[in-house]
Amino acid sequence: MHLIFFIIVSVVLIHAQSIHQLIDASIKNHPSIQTIEHRLSAMDERIEGSQNFTNPDLSFTINDIQFENPTDRGLEPMQYNAINIKQQFPWFGKLDARKTFTQAQKSVMLGSYEAAKIVLAEEIRITAYTIKELEERIRIVNRYKAVAKQNIDLYTAYASTENKSHTSSMSASLMLSKTKIRAERYKAILKSQKAKLKYLVQGKVSTVSDTLEIKRPKSLGSYLAKLQNNPNYNIKLSEKNVADANKAIQDLSVTPDPYVKVGYFNRTEYPDYASVTVGISLPLYGSEKLNAEAARKEVLAAQSASLDYKYSLESEIYSMYAKLTEAYQIYKIIQNESLPQLEHMFELSQSNIQNGGDLFTYTNLLEQKLALEEQRISIKAEYLRTQARLKSLTGEL
Repeated sequence: MHLIFFIIVSVVLIHAQSIHQLIDASIKNHPSIQTIEHRLSAMDERIEGSQNFTNPDLSFTINDIQFENPTDRGLEPMQYNAINIKQQFPWFGKLDARKTFTQAQKSVMLGSYEAAKIVLAEEIRITAYTIKELEERIRIVNRYKAVAKQNIDLYTAYASTENKSHTSSMSASLMLSKTKIRAERYKAILKSQKAKLKYLVQGKVSTVSDTLEIKRPKSLGSYLAKLQNNPNYNIKLSEKNVADANKAIQDLSVTPDPYVKVGYFNRTEYPDYASVTVGISLPLYGSEKLNAEAARKEVLAAQSASLDYKYSLESEIYSMYAKLTEAYQIYKIIQNESLPQLEHMFELSQSNIQNGGDLFTYTNLLEQKLALEEQRISIKAEYLRTQARLKSLTGEL
């Protein structure tokens, strides 16, 4: 018998996976993460492309076509066939500015990649803890279903000698029905949560090995100290860097880029020749200066946005930490005060029943104990889900 039990436990442990294992598997396999990875890879080509000149213009010209004799190309010196190539050259520093701008864009995408992993890890933790909570609730409810059935048998035995035992038996039957309904509801929710976890992990999960165990919460300062690790905050800082890089580009655009145009002219009856043209576009209308000023204001806007997000993040950490400590204190009250007191009352009630006491009071205490044990499971899961949220806020996988 012991050998069979050991084999069953061993099989369960082999197929059980920890939350960290689920997170690692999800990051490797989830399509949403792979999507950003592909986009990040594409940014390398964009960075390389930012160092290229604009494509040259190539044109072919047939000049001075005489309508009286279109095919004769030797009537006069102005008749020629020409090939022209025009190339624009970026002003000094513009290629470097474009590269910096593209690299800053990649930093934003890299931040979104880290943020996506953090969100995925948070969702897996919350879903896994909810599954463990539901499994514990079902286990407790099933245990109380067995106790309720025993009580019905006990009340039936008392019914032959005690008139009030009939009422107690009805009460126990009602408790059994409520417990069955609760168990079915938990099973339905459990199925939906397992389906959600399967999607998050991109694979079937038989058992989550983590248990609903909680420890004293860390200090608030330890969470606030990790605020800088929040990927969304880093995205805001990267967006400010993008705005800075764009401003540098717009500042440089005030100075126009020169271009060189080279042409080769072929004449049928006359010598061939070449031409060279050097020119620039004239910034007469001030659009470049307006764009530079707009870019400067966008830098200020990005700076304000990052500061605002930092304050919002601090506020959310404070709020989540208050929720965490509240859950921990409630758990201690239930564990150290409420349950021991109710357990003592329960034992007294059992002794009272053996001496012919009221069975209805016993049933009422049994319902209270069931509710309190479920509340203990619920607050432990809530504590761990809140802790998962705090890990996400501080950029922890």
